[in-house]
Amino acid sequence: MEVYLSEDAFWGLLISAIEVYKKECFGFLIGYRDENNVFIVEHALSYQSARRYNTGVIENKRAIRRIRKFLSNIPPLALIGDFHSHAGWGDLKAVPTPSDQDVLEMEPKTIYIIIEVNDKRKSVPWNYNDDGALSGTTDDYYFKIVAYYLNPQSKVKRGNIFCPYAIGFDAKIRKNGESRFNYGTAGKSL
Repeated sequence: MEVYLSEDAFWGLLISAIEVYKKECFGFLIGYRDENNVFIVEHALSYQSARRYNTGVIENKRAIRRIRKFLSNIPPLALIGDFHSHAGWGDLKAVPTPSDQDVLEMEPKTIYIIIEVNDKRKSVPWNYNDDGALSGTTDDYYFKIVAYYLNPQSKVKRGNIFCPYAIGFDAKIRKNGESRFNYGTAGKSL
C-alpha cells in the first residue's frame, strides 16, 4: 500500500503534533484512493474537541459522526483515515507503533498515520526509511511518520509513505552565489 502526502497534509501532521507536544494529537485524513488503490492525502485536519493525554487521545463520537456525514456530501474528497501522534515525555522516547487500542479501532480500506515526535538530538534531513516511513527534523523536533492499514486478512501492515515536498524541504540550492531552499518538486524557493 502506498500513501502520498501533499504539502498541506505534511504541514498539517507536523503542526498538529507540535501544538499539543508531550500529549497526543488526533485528526482526520482527507483525500481519495486512486485507480491503483493508492491513498492520496490532500489534507490532515486536527480534531479540536479531542481529550488529549500523554499516552492517548479520546475523540467525541457525536462530533465524528457529524464530520463523516459532512464530508460524505462534499465529493471528490473523502475521509480516508485518521492520524495521531506518539510524543516522547519524561525519559520515554516515542515510537510510532500502534497500541492494542489503535489496532482494535482499525477498519478495512482506511489508512492510519502515527507521527512519532521527540526532542531533536541532532539534525537529520527528511528522508524515506527502509521500513516505508518518512522521517527528519524540523526546528527542535524529530519526526517519524508511519502509515498503517489492514490487509485483506485483517492483519496490520505498514504502508510506504511518499512526500516529495518533505524530501525537497531541506535541499539547499546555490544559485548566483546565494543560498536558497528548494521546497519540493513544484520548484518554489525562498
